[in-house]
This record gives sequence, structure tokens and C-alpha cells, in this order.
Amino acid sequence: MMQFLYVLVSCRNDTYYEQFLLSVTSLRLNVPNAEVILLCDSKTNETLTGMRTEYEKYITKKIIAIIPDNMRQIEISRWIKTSMRRHVKGNFLFIDCDTIITDNLIYPKENEVIFGACLDKHSLISRHAKKYSIIDNEIKLGFDSYKNDKHYNSGVIFCADTPETNRIFDRWHELWQFSNSKNIVRDQPSFNMAIYENLNNFTELDGIWNCQIAFNGLPYLANSKIIHYFASDLNMHTSPFILASKNIFKKIKETGLIPDEILHLLKNPKSAFLPESRIIAGNDMLNVINSPLLESILFSYQKTPVIYNFLNRLSMINKKIVKSLLVKKEMKKLGNNKYYN
Repeated sequence: MMQFLYVLVSCRNDTYYEQFLLSVTSLRLNVPNAEVILLCDSKTNETLTGMRTEYEKYITKKIIAIIPDNMRQIEISRWIKTSMRRHVKGNFLFIDCDTIITDNLIYPKENEVIFGACLDKHSLISRHAKKYSIIDNEIKLGFDSYKNDKHYNSGVIFCADTPETNRIFDRWHELWQFSNSKNIVRDQPSFNMAIYENLNNFTELDGIWNCQIAFNGLPYLANSKIIHYFASDLNMHTSPFILASKNIFKKIKETGLIPDEILHLLKNPKSAFLPESRIIAGNDMLNVINSPLLESILFSYQKTPVIYNFLNRLSMINKKIVKSLLVKKEMKKLGNNKYYN
């Protein structure tokens, strides 16, 4: 029987618990008889009191992982995630907390797949928004999985309970510890290297199992089973997905409960998008959107509005100067017979 596994590492000041509560609630709505396991550390477990207990209605079992001392919260999260196979018996589908379940999660090929995940950003590395970051990190670590031109997202993982998957997880954990020693705390470089070394035991899952809506996820949305709304590196962007709203997390934190209007959205999450949203496509636009230049502009808008407003006014002046020069050039070329608007 398939089990559904969440890893939660959280304190009262973050919103990871609130994300988890939304996700596990949506799971129960779609798979009422699901066997749901929560895997967390002792520090997180100590905070699961008072208004952080609603989750108890939705899980089947809680497992407390023993982790090394003196680790940062982000390191604890990765430590547990890369070693979760050691803590859970039986087949499981691991699901990140920043997800919403949209459909029944019966996997039709459960007996055929022992280890599987979806492409990160639904994209080959050669077309990936973070292509250079992926390759640079792997080269720094001495990894070479990027040569396969595929980079997989660790937010949704199907894992059978076999000797092969135990070896893959042990290798992932080992590679992550090495990666962390090189100040690369993210788990995906090590995840992909462990896959690359075990391609015979790996299956690429259809994108509907990890629909990363902000990054090329639209083709998978209609048939999606899991919507992954943050997908690891959305810090610089605003998600169009209403259920990813900070205001929603805040409401849950204040009451410990999911408000009725949010519960209504959970019942039809594929339509839970902001009314004012734009679809951006085409190589030119995507190259601009994915550029460090645009990220720096957005960062400036969010953190230093005075500098942003100055640069914005400067850009307007620059545009007028360039346009004026173009008009003069065009008029000269056409003998003043055409006005360039």
C-alpha cells in the first residue's frame, strides 16, 4: 500500500508548518483513506502544540528523526530529507510541504517504478532558467550529472522499499554531506548525482506529479495531481497561485485553522489563480525574465524603493533620448517625409 510522506522542519516564526497543513489537508480531500506519515526532528516536534496541532487530524503516524547537534534549521531539513528512506518502511510518495494535492494519487505503475521524480522546471538543463548555476555548482562539487542534460526536482519522489533504493538514498545522503561541507546546502545537486549513478533504477515521472506552475507548468496543470507552487527558488518572484499567499499562511498561523474560504479553494485548486496574471513565453521574454538583471531590479523594487524609483526615472529619460535620436535618424533617412511615432 502506498504511503504519503512529509518532512517538516519548522519553528514558530516561519510558515513551513502552515504550508504543510494546507498540503496535508488537500491530500485528505483527494485521498480520504491515505496513510500519511510526518517525519520531523525533535525541535520541530516541540513546537507542534497549541495552534500547531490541527495537523494531527490528517496524519496516520509521526516519526521523530535523530539528527546531529549544532546544525542549522536548513541543514536539519536536508539531513532528514536525504535520509528519510532509513526512517520509513514500505513504498512511499514523498511530497514537499509547499504543494497542493489536486487529484487522487493512485500511481498506476507502482509495481514498475522503484525510484522516480520529475524534471526540475519541466526543462532540460540546456533550456533551464538556472542552467549556469546548476552546471557551476556541479563542477564545483566534482559532479557530472549535468552531462545527461537533465536535472530532477526533489519535491516529489516515488520510492519503493528495495535494496536498490536504500543504496540510492545512502548515496544521496553521503553526497549531500559532502555538498554541505562545500557550502552548497541545497539537496538537488546531490540528488541528481545519486540518480546519475543509478540511472538503471530511475524512472522519470510525468510532469503532472510535480506541476511547478511558475516554471513551464502550464502544460501539466489541467491533469496535475500535485501543484508545487514555490519549487525551491521563487524568492524573487510573486506566485500567481492564491494558495501560495503569505496572507493565507498568516491567517492560518493566527488561528491554527484553515479558514472556510481557503478550504473552498482547496476543493478546486486548479482555478486558484490571481485574476490579474500574465503568461510569459518566447525565448526573448524568457531570457529577460530569467536574467540576473531583472532579478536585481525586482530586488531593488522590494528592498530599496528609493533607488528603484531613481533608476526608473533615469530609464524613462534614457528612453526619451533614444527615441528622439531614432526619430531624427528616421526623418533624415526619409527626407523628413515620415514622422516616427
